Amino acid sequence: MDNPTTFQIESIIPSDLTKKNVIMIGRADDALKRFDLGIKAMEIIIKEIPDCEMNIISFPKKKYKKLIKNFNLEKKVRFVGYQEKIEIFLKNSSLHIFPSITEAYPMVLSETKIFGIPSIIIGLDYLTLAKRGIVIIYDDDPSAIAKEAIKILKNESYRKFLGKEARRSMKNHKNSIIAKKWLQLILSVYKGKKQHFLKNSEAQRSISEKEAEKILDNQLILLKKRNPILSQLTLEKLVNFSLL
Repeated sequence: MDNPTTFQIESIIPSDLTKKNVIMIGRADDALKRFDLGIKAMEIIIKEIPDCEMNIISFPKKKYKKLIKNFNLEKKVRFVGYQEKIEIFLKNSSLHIFPSITEAYPMVLSETKIFGIPSIIIGLDYLTLAKRGIVIIYDDDPSAIAKEAIKILKNESYRKFLGKEARRSMKNHKNSIIAKKWLQLILSVYKGKKQHFLKNSEAQRSISEKEAEKILDNQLILLKKRNPILSQLTLEKLVNFSLL
């Protein structure tokens, strides 16, 4: 399920998509992100588009540094570490390469879409956001990624069409709607857990309703820390669903 976005589309001026900058975002230490595919694709891309560069929003792993060196990409591919103001990079990017093998809900996809940046993803077409402004390929060969990237970066009208579609697809992606979905999920979980606590015993001792609510209240504290948009949520409001 979607998460609240960092950026509100109404306050963001999208990228003008004029620079031949490619971006990848994620945790390099997560093998599922497959940054190596994007790096290898860049070796092919720059042969067709010499002024193309790639910024990777992550801290590098040794194996990626070695890969960049082996392909002589030190001047073309840069790991820029964690960035608190990622919008500086998004505003200057024209293509997002997203080679993850699997994802739940990729926040980075909604963020790049808000900035009107086209994306290339491998599969993952089960994602509800992977319908507009995105090119989906089904080949995890770097040459397949490079082929689509070159097509997008060389064709300004196609690139801007994808960018507009990406941004348009986020028009109804509002945090208020997403919060409602999360509250509905939390409520269903709360009711299910409460019944479980009341019907089952722990060491042959029934857990009282008060104890059950205490356990759930502690979980709610953790949830609010992870999702600031729910900061005003209380257990009473959750039970009564009065925020909706």
